[in-house]
Amino acid sequence: MQVVRIDKKGRALDHVVAVKKSDTENVVWVALGNGGPWKVTFDKNALGSPFNDDDYTVPRGGSVETNNGPDNGNVNQTYQYNVRKANNNNITDDPDVDVE
Repeated sequence: MQVVRIDKKGRALDHVVAVKKSDTENVVWVALGNGGPWKVTFDKNALGSPFNDDDYTVPRGGSVETNNGPDNGNVNQTYQYNVRKANNNNITDDPDVDVE
C-alpha cells in the first residue's frame, strides 16, 4: 500500500507514488491535521483512473483507500489526478500515480 498525505492546504506531500499492478497494490489518501474533506479525481486526461473508481472522497481528518489495486491501469503508465476541495471543487494540487 502506498500512502499519499494531503496537508491542510490540499497539497499532496507524496506527489508521485508508484503502485505495482502485479501485487494489486492500493493507494490510501490521508487528510493531515484535521484538513479536508478532499476529493481525489482522475479526470485530468483521457486515461482516466487506474483504479475501479474515478474519484474518492477523503473525509475531514480521515482517509480513503482504493480496492483491488490498479486493475484498470497499464504497466509503465502515469496517471494524473487532481486533489480538490470537496465543498467547492477547486483544484488544490495535481499529483501522479505511476503503475509498475
